[in-house]
Amino acid sequence: MSSDVLRDTPALSEPPRIEWYLIRTKPHKERWVCDQLSATLPGAFLPMLRSVARRRGHASPTLMPLFPCYVFVRMDLKLSYFGVRYAVGVRGIVSAGQEPLAVPGEIVEEIRKRGVDGVIEIKPRPFDPGQKVRVVEGPFRDFDAIFDRYISGAERVAILLETVEARGVRVVLPAAFLSRAT
Repeated sequence: MSSDVLRDTPALSEPPRIEWYLIRTKPHKERWVCDQLSATLPGAFLPMLRSVARRRGHASPTLMPLFPCYVFVRMDLKLSYFGVRYAVGVRGIVSAGQEPLAVPGEIVEEIRKRGVDGVIEIKPRPFDPGQKVRVVEGPFRDFDAIFDRYISGAERVAILLETVEARGVRVVLPAAFLSRAT
C-alpha cells in the first residue's frame, strides 16, 4: 500500500472521552440541574448531606447538598459542553482559565462510598464544651479533664487539665485519647 493512500484516508474519529466534571449551579438549583442533566448525560451525581440543624432552639433533621451550588456530571466534553454550559440553572463548568477541569473518578467514587444512595450522614461529635472527660491513652492517661474544643475537625481536641501547680492547663490531644468521664 502506498503512502499516498494512507495520507488521503480520513482520520479515524477519536473514541469519546467520558469524564467527571463539576458544574456550578445557581443557588438552590442543584436538584433541578442534576435531574435535567441526568436525562441526557451518562451520569449526574448530587451528593446530599443529612444532618441536624438548630432552628429556634429545636433540632430538626435536614437534607441539603453536600457541596451547595455544585453538581458532578459525567460527560464527553466535546459532545456535551454547550448543552451543559448553557442549560437552565447552570452558572458554568469549574475550569482553570478557559479549560474545564476533569474531576478524577476516584474522588467521585470515594464520595459515593461514604454515603448510602448519595446521602452522607455526619455523626454528632461525642464531646461538648465543658463536659468532663477522661484521658485513656498517651502521656496524660488516667487524668480527668474538662473538654474545651475540637481542633482540625474531629481528629484533635483541646482539653483543660487540672494539675497541682495550675488549674486549667490547656493540652491538645488526638480525640481518640478521650472518653466520657464516669
